Amino acid sequence: MMDDVRILKGYSKTERKELEDAKYNGFNNAIYLINGIADDDDDCTSLTEKYINGSPDEDNQMARDIADFYTGKAKFPEQKYYVQLIKNNDGSYLNRNRLDAFLTLDGCHSALNYQTEFTEQEIKAIDPRYMAFAVPVEADDE
Repeated sequence: MMDDVRILKGYSKTERKELEDAKYNGFNNAIYLINGIADDDDDCTSLTEKYINGSPDEDNQMARDIADFYTGKAKFPEQKYYVQLIKNNDGSYLNRNRLDAFLTLDGCHSALNYQTEFTEQEIKAIDPRYMAFAVPVEADDE
């Protein structure tokens, strides 16, 4: 994969799902999707609403985002997870020391030298069984 891949932000979960579904299960290329959104063809209602409510600059950015997403020049950020080993226990979140990779349990608050949010790949690299305790982190911009 390319190193200069842009991260797409400002899309709701529904808009993200519609764009991913369109690329992988529906529209063959970005132009068909952009035309469908502009024509309000009912296939991507959330993306159409985003387009209708946007300014010309926002609409142009959305077209660039769609084209870049289709060509692999842009992607959505990876889902991050907390690993909470004991449900309803605020001190049972997996933390990894950034300096020595030592694992400990603590809260899920942000700390300078500790990682508390992990991608699925990072969790599986520590221990695949921890995926059973993964709790999705809600993104701030959605």
